[in-house]
Amino acid sequence: MNDLRALHDAFGELERRADAAPTSASAMTAPPARHRMARLVPVAATVVVVAGLAAGAVWLVPRDNAGTQAASPPTDTSTTASSPPTAPKTPEELIDRFTAVLGGTATFTVTEKGPGAYRMTAPPAPDRGGQTSVNNDTGTPVGAAITGTLTAGGITGGFDLVTYPAVPTDKPSCEGQDPGHCTTSTLPDGATLRVDGPTDLEGGGISYYVVVLRADGNILDMHVSNRQSPKGMGGMLGAQPPLTTDQMVSILTSDRW
Repeated sequence: MNDLRALHDAFGELERRADAAPTSASAMTAPPARHRMARLVPVAATVVVVAGLAAGAVWLVPRDNAGTQAASPPTDTSTTASSPPTAPKTPEELIDRFTAVLGGTATFTVTEKGPGAYRMTAPPAPDRGGQTSVNNDTGTPVGAAITGTLTAGGITGGFDLVTYPAVPTDKPSCEGQDPGHCTTSTLPDGATLRVDGPTDLEGGGISYYVVVLRADGNILDMHVSNRQSPKGMGGMLGAQPPLTTDQMVSILTSDRW
């Protein structure tokens, strides 16, 4: 019996060891499994960081400008340039525009104002070297005019400033004028310029005259003198006019008109 029990115990021990063998094998493979899991952790963390950076990039873009971050065709600034201002149509508009053009380089006082010209159905005889727009009491009034005194550099003199839409016969010309004092030229933008002076005034004093037919079809016409009236009336105000012809050209060709 003892031998049978010993044999039975031996078989039992063998069965126990056999049962225990898979557990040991599992235990031996467990560390590699744990190692794989350990490697997955950094990979997952990296994905989270990258996503966070991408989200951060989006948050840094202001909402108002988010649309500008995507590629888009360049803007054609030539189509957005502002149009030139329209010519003054009333004395009040002319006063405001003249003030802006002078920009503090001169001051002026207006004593008279009215239409720039009267457009006749049948044009009168040529005036001012071929111009047909004249100031008179008949016809249709167009444009604007102001007259008064102007002070620049401490010198005061009379002036008048006129603007009106031109017709083909209004092109400035020196025809019939002293060629030594009158010149015409074409400006880069296609405008026509006439500069005249100095012209001696009856009773003393001198006057300068500048007129430009702008590319937009409007006339700007200016007299300046050292008399109370730019065309010879009134008393003497100084030894010379307050503006030179070069200064008058700069005023009449300003892009602020």
